[in-house]
Amino acid sequence: MNDTTLRQWRLFLAVAETGSVAAAARRVALTQPAVSQGLAQLEDRLGERLFDRVGRGLHLNGAGRRLLPEARALLDQVERCERLFQTPRLEVELAATHTLGNYYLPPLLAAFRARHPAARVRLDVVNTRTAVARLLALETELALVEGPVSHRLLAVRHWRDDTLVRVAAPALAASLGPDSSDWPWVMREPGSGTRAVIEARLGEAFPPTERLLQMGAGEAVRQALLAGAGVGYVSRLAAARALQDGRLVPVPGEGESLRRPLYLLRHRQRPPGEGERALEALLLESGDQGSSP
Repeated sequence: MNDTTLRQWRLFLAVAETGSVAAAARRVALTQPAVSQGLAQLEDRLGERLFDRVGRGLHLNGAGRRLLPEARALLDQVERCERLFQTPRLEVELAATHTLGNYYLPPLLAAFRARHPAARVRLDVVNTRTAVARLLALETELALVEGPVSHRLLAVRHWRDDTLVRVAAPALAASLGPDSSDWPWVMREPGSGTRAVIEARLGEAFPPTERLLQMGAGEAVRQALLAGAGVGYVSRLAAARALQDGRLVPVPGEGESLRRPLYLLRHRQRPPGEGERALEALLLESGDQGSSP
């Protein structure tokens, strides 16, 4: 015996609410024989008569009255499922490295929400290695990272530039000798895009491992620098307020600032959704407006 169909449930509800096959046929735009056949198929499938036939009218019996609220709930649920895609909802998931996630993206996501109030956005703040891994595993749709990335499955687009500045707390800065290899340093962990940029730019001048205090987040580096734990590089955007009020000062000399590109990544083989396209458009629009000072 065949399973029941949504059409049969709709015919049952139409007959129950109108009280006749003729009226139900007009409501659902079918012939009376088609309505009668669909209703008979439903009753056969359930093994129960649902109506008492009195003259030309049909009246719900006890079984039909028990079934009616369940049938309405079923069709209401189907209608809600169909409505989900009648007005597409913008949804997007992205991963961003710490400077981007903590400083660049919040105002841009606020602008995105103002432009698309019903959009749903999920942002995960991770390091570059993790962002790339999530993108390759199709666990996120877009990634914004600080470090260089090359992978055949990833489309890599330069978004804008950022400037890393070498800073320290004033008291520590005043006590530093001329040899940077003797300084105490605060750095991001291996796998961080910031760390990769600093290592590449400093080359042999990169401080020895024993002089490093390694942190797993950009904000942890900034807080350690504010506490006087060492010398370190942070985004000028992240350090702006502390530099302005004197809690951090530049450490001058060769390598005192490093320019680094920021990248927008997506998976080449994954078709972009509406939310991804809308957010990418806003990000590229903002990226075209310039770089950090």
